[in-house]
Amino acid sequence: MSELGFTGERVVPGLVDENLFNEHLARYRFAARYAGGARVLDAGAGTGYGARELPNAASYVGVDISSEAVTHARQAFGGPQAQFLSAACEALPFADASFDLVLAFEVIEHLERWPQLLSESKRVLRPGGVLFVSTPNKAWYTASRADAGPNPWHVHEFDYAEFATALGSVFPHVHLWTQNHTESIAFVPASCAPGTLDAPADAAPETAHFFLAACSRAPIADTTAWAWLPASGNTLRERLEHISLLESELKKKDDWLGDLHRELEVANSLIANLQQELNSTHAGYQEKITGLEAEAAARLDWVHDLEDQIARGRAEIGRLGAEIVDKDATITERTEWAQSLDREVEQLRAQFQSLNSEFTVRAARRLRLISK
Repeated sequence: MSELGFTGERVVPGLVDENLFNEHLARYRFAARYAGGARVLDAGAGTGYGARELPNAASYVGVDISSEAVTHARQAFGGPQAQFLSAACEALPFADASFDLVLAFEVIEHLERWPQLLSESKRVLRPGGVLFVSTPNKAWYTASRADAGPNPWHVHEFDYAEFATALGSVFPHVHLWTQNHTESIAFVPASCAPGTLDAPADAAPETAHFFLAACSRAPIADTTAWAWLPASGNTLRERLEHISLLESELKKKDDWLGDLHRELEVANSLIANLQQELNSTHAGYQEKITGLEAEAAARLDWVHDLEDQIARGRAEIGRLGAEIVDKDATITERTEWAQSLDREVEQLRAQFQSLNSEFTVRAARRLRLISK
């Protein structure tokens, strides 16, 4: 069998709270009084559990837009007298006057084209057939979901007046019941037996939890009150169990809060110790920072002195460079003067040698003359 998860909206037997399930199941138990020997169409059959509640029907056809839900319904509740198929409730794939009873429980609020559900139901019903349609009361439902916000699965919700007007615009005969999950005092025999219901008319139907209507082109014969006492989902027992669970949860919460307070005290003590250590560490770091700042200032002064010395050295280098340039000029000048003297000496030496040669020649001549 295919497994369906609980989406938060689709009712899956065994996966929802008993009281919630009984709330939905009661509508089928209500309709069963009209289903004996009838050809029944369940529009929006969901997971198909309603088929099991209509054993006296001549035939049952359940339709749903979800192919996944239809597959589950066929496997769980299908049979010779119960068929399921995938179809839209706004466009039913059946001939006119095909059914004696059409059920549309908690489906109209899910449809964009909800008026077509009513017109299509009227079309497939035989002239004396009945549509049973239910929907949550918008006013109550909105208040009950105040914290959760609007139901994301609902497209159009109805209050009492709008619902009655919408149904009356399609069907000439409409009877409305209110459906409330109420507390009652029940006297039930140990063995099964018919009973009597003392149920005064609802003085404020517009405040009901849900509305259920019978719609037909013919007068509706049975409009009496009806109640169902399910074997499961005892409201008082569930309430007491819920209170007990809440008390247990409250005790757990108190224990948890006590543990949390103790942990908080330990945490506060640790924080105080850490703060003390932090203050001590901060003081040590501050002292180190002060020392490092003083050392940095001294090094900065040294750098400034060094920069001054470098500047003075550069100035001295400039001065010495200028002196070197001057001395180079003097050396060049004296070198040129020495070279000039060398040239003059060479000239004088040449003149001397010339004179000396001339003197030697003359002297030799005189000696020759004398010797003669």
